[in-house]
Amino acid sequence: GAPHVMADVERARLVEEVGLGQPVAYTDHERRLIATHEAGHAVAAHLVAPERRLEVLTIIKRRQALGLLAHGDPDDVFTRSRAQMLALIQIAMAGQVAEELFFDDVSTGPGGDLLYATNVAAEMVGSVGMSDSLVSYAAIQQASLAGTNLVGRVLADPEGRERVEGILQSQKATVRVLLTAHRHLIEALRDALLEREELIGQEISDVLAAAEKGSDATLGR
Repeated sequence: GAPHVMADVERARLVEEVGLGQPVAYTDHERRLIATHEAGHAVAAHLVAPERRLEVLTIIKRRQALGLLAHGDPDDVFTRSRAQMLALIQIAMAGQVAEELFFDDVSTGPGGDLLYATNVAAEMVGSVGMSDSLVSYAAIQQASLAGTNLVGRVLADPEGRERVEGILQSQKATVRVLLTAHRHLIEALRDALLEREELIGQEISDVLAAAEKGSDATLGR
């Protein structure tokens, strides 16, 4: 049927973009940690950017990624609002926040997320006028501070760096409140990932919908 065809298309695109899955013998703790981390990303995307397509959620290792959430715009996008930029940062920070909520600790896993969030925040500060350390030094390392790289220039300037820091801290705090109130959604996706390892498209939405329905029934709504 159509859902299976779409799932095959998404898997093929994922292989093209981030490579074939690599069988890895995670420890039980690592598996649970990675599933929780990726579930955090997906729940945040579902809550703060419901218009985005949740394409693939996986704990299968591909290249450097131990797991990932692939999500995309519903249509071609040429501009983004401030709210949309902040939502992307919240989604990126949500993996780290989920680790903190469920394990009271943080792994090395969120490094790439922090790099992405730092770049988005630096673009907000230094390019589009949208303006305790969470600033990613990897972003500085990748940027030529003496050159014309926007991120490098913003992070090299103390005031710009402070603004980036403020955006990251505030969005992390926002997504922490959100995920704390929706722990049941993270748990549902985490458990589905531990059972199936990979969820494609509608499968992600179905798990979230069932968890939301179950929560409403428990609360007597």
